[in-house]
Amino acid sequence: MARFSSRGLVRPFAQRLLVVDLPGLDEAQRAEVTDFAVGRVDGLPSVLRIGVTCVAIPMRAAVALPGSDRVVAWLIRHPLPIVGEYVRMVRSLAYTFVWERWPHALPDGTTS
Repeated sequence: MARFSSRGLVRPFAQRLLVVDLPGLDEAQRAEVTDFAVGRVDGLPSVLRIGVTCVAIPMRAAVALPGSDRVVAWLIRHPLPIVGEYVRMVRSLAYTFVWERWPHALPDGTTS
């Protein structure tokens, strides 16, 4: 049986989060970071993965709305219950990858 991938749910939000938090990353780096985050979410135990998916669905919808840049930026800066934990999870996965992969990256993500 084929496994469900969270790529369509997690990746768009992670991309927006990185644009807000680490604007110095280029497109290729951002793709690499989001692929890492999606891989980690896909590797979660089933119960945790179901919970993350339940939060990722409305967050994906928020990314798809008109004016979503402002909505997502607001959600990132104003942690709401449960949504804030999702933001924190995606952010921690992204930051861990960035500073492990590019240890001399600047606070905005610039690597050169």
